[in-house]
Amino acid sequence: MANTYNGWTNYETWRINLEIFSDCYEDFYGYTTDDLKEYTEDAYTGDSDAGNGLIYAFISNVNFYEILEHVQEHYEDSHCHNCNDPLDYDTSVGAYCSDECKKEEEVLSTSDKG
Repeated sequence: MANTYNGWTNYETWRINLEIFSDCYEDFYGYTTDDLKEYTEDAYTGDSDAGNGLIYAFISNVNFYEILEHVQEHYEDSHCHNCNDPLDYDTSVGAYCSDECKKEEEVLSTSDKG
């Protein structure tokens, strides 16, 4: 499927990602697409469903799978692959926060193969 709006599936997906998720991907790592959709509905409708048909119609067009993939990629790119601490790109070693984490991960992956 071709992306059709600013690199996203559609306007609705782009807009919901921009307005709700883009500044806080860490908060949503580990969510499911259903969780993302429910969070979005709650953010725009609160506890009341009255008069929110247009909002639900808009939300129904959102590709939450695409947003979930983006959340996961951003989180994984910004956290150590060994200890899961946030990466400080000034001191990180590639996908690891330190040489120690990199060495530990290499030892663990080698022992898993044997």
